[in-house]
Amino acid sequence: MGTEVGGPALDRQVETPADNNETQQENPDSVSNGEYSDETAVWLARTMGGRLENSSIALSNAQYDQARSVLGDDYDTRLEQYVEVAGDTSSETDDTAAREFEAARENQRNLTNEVQRYRQQYAAYQTARERGNEREARITARAMERTASNISDRGDELNQNFERIENTTSVDLSSGQTEINETTANITATQAAIREETLVGTTLTVQPIDSTASFSDPGTVSGQIQTENGSVIADKAVELRIENRTRTVQTDSSGVFETQYRPRSARLGSQSISIEYVPEADSVYLSDNDTFTIDVQQVTPDVTSDIAPDVVGYGDQLNATASVIVASDGVDAVPVEFAIGDTVIARTTTGPNGTVTETIRLPATVNDGERQVVARVPYADRAIAGVQSETPVVVVETRTNLSVSASRTDGGALVRGQLQTVAGDPVTGRPVRLQIGAGGTQRVETNRNGSFQTVFENPQGNESVTVTATYDEPRTNLGNATATATLAAGSGGGNPPVGSDGNPAAAFGNAVIGSSWLPVFGGGVALAVVVAAWFVVPRVRQSRETDSPVPTETGDTSMTDPNPSATSSDETTPTFEDRAESYLDSGNYDAAAMVAYTAVHDVLAVENGIDEGATHWELLQRSQEHGVPEDRMADLETVVETFETAAFAPTSVDRSQAEAAVDRAREIKSNGDR
Repeated sequence: MGTEVGGPALDRQVETPADNNETQQENPDSVSNGEYSDETAVWLARTMGGRLENSSIALSNAQYDQARSVLGDDYDTRLEQYVEVAGDTSSETDDTAAREFEAARENQRNLTNEVQRYRQQYAAYQTARERGNEREARITARAMERTASNISDRGDELNQNFERIENTTSVDLSSGQTEINETTANITATQAAIREETLVGTTLTVQPIDSTASFSDPGTVSGQIQTENGSVIADKAVELRIENRTRTVQTDSSGVFETQYRPRSARLGSQSISIEYVPEADSVYLSDNDTFTIDVQQVTPDVTSDIAPDVVGYGDQLNATASVIVASDGVDAVPVEFAIGDTVIARTTTGPNGTVTETIRLPATVNDGERQVVARVPYADRAIAGVQSETPVVVVETRTNLSVSASRTDGGALVRGQLQTVAGDPVTGRPVRLQIGAGGTQRVETNRNGSFQTVFENPQGNESVTVTATYDEPRTNLGNATATATLAAGSGGGNPPVGSDGNPAAAFGNAVIGSSWLPVFGGGVALAVVVAAWFVVPRVRQSRETDSPVPTETGDTSMTDPNPSATSSDETTPTFEDRAESYLDSGNYDAAAMVAYTAVHDVLAVENGIDEGATHWELLQRSQEHGVPEDRMADLETVVETFETAAFAPTSVDRSQAEAAVDRAREIKSNGDR
């Protein structure tokens, strides 16, 4: 087509679709019932379909901002309206179409970002080649491999979205599909040429020497790495990843190596174990993988623990230690949970000697009374058996103060207040029940300052009424509290807030109605205090050893420093970009997520004076307290949540999650380096 390699394939005019057509009178902005639902759904579908196609055209023209903007706020509004209208239509397929329109928007946005990244990488690649910097060219070419693969996958997913939309609506998206296919084909061809001129493919073959493997009796594995022309990678230290752990081995003159497989999280019985050759970021070689089959046998470790002090209340500090030992060997890189009753108060992983040390603050969700702190390895039917140790502790009740105020607004009543301990510490993420007069109740949740705020609509006319706030959770270590205020008759403000101790309350924060500043986990219980944070940063940032663990898609929750090895030369030390791209290239999405978090932690710890030992949730809280902008906080939350999944969840993060975390980390680093 006469276009620049890797560049835009088309040059067409992008038109922002007007929100009008033959069914303009059914514009959902003015439709208040289901009378015209079918016609409105058609109108909305055509509007969104036009924007999807225009985004594809803009992308082919390298108009990235335009490609994103046509799928911006207006598209989101129309999608929300379509979802609402779909429930009133006579067609069941509209619900399916709504999901596809949402998925198409996300895939189109992601495809736009990836194509833009690829063309930027291509420009950097060309520059490096022109300057004769072959090392930089190889690093960039390897990053482009991942990006090109992502573009192909995103393009396939988007085509499927378009086909499903066409099958469930009257919208024709064939032009958009043509644009997508031409864009992805152009990049695929470009990358094939770059691979041919810069990189060398490899073949990894492995076989087990031993038939069984356990933690106490590892299995030996032999292998060889050959290049695509049949030569071998001889007499060289190479990095391998066996499931969730990386290690460096030495090949001999024939390219042959031996290494040991020492299972921890692997399931029992005959297992197919993946092993991958992981080239360095600036290597000319591409990665390859193979599998071997071995019988995994179980070993039961001894777990011991210690907790101090033995009497605690809400927010008090617990110092917890645990050791996981097989014979005299510490079992490193296995998860350990500390729990009281049904509440997990900390999750972490053992260090090189099989021990963990955690500083925990007692959350509200632990009931008061005589309790047991359980330290356990949360495994079942794994190479390391699930075992636990118990230590007694007494949890005492902490008294609370509740305050509330009320004032009238146009058509409603603003009610706000605060929940604190008697010592004045805010109580975060707890439910407070509000009632005006004899009317119905409304539940709100305290924010990180212990504050809450909500609006009652049409509160019992204009007469003077009593507003009651109640905190009375049955299973908690916090005492109950009640507070009242008077909502004055007519318009105007109410009385000053009166707390459960009869004293006026302090100033209030502005909480989002019914939500907490921290994420909500399974069962709808908010992780209310940073004391339940799961991981201590220095463990991620420790120096990488010869056999360092990296979480894998097999469900291992082991932790590691995800940084690849670096030499003493500044020229060959991998950057954050190098490490992230390398892990994403090789499909090690957990490690990429952890590299992203480490980079973000380093920036924010320096920028906001946050302690190096801050946990990931403490980093989030401290950043918010230091006034980090809302959009940057959203990026940080993405990185932190993805890191937490990579470190502790029973399954790995997927590609899109890891890429999002790396992208957000890149944005945060970019802002921090300015």
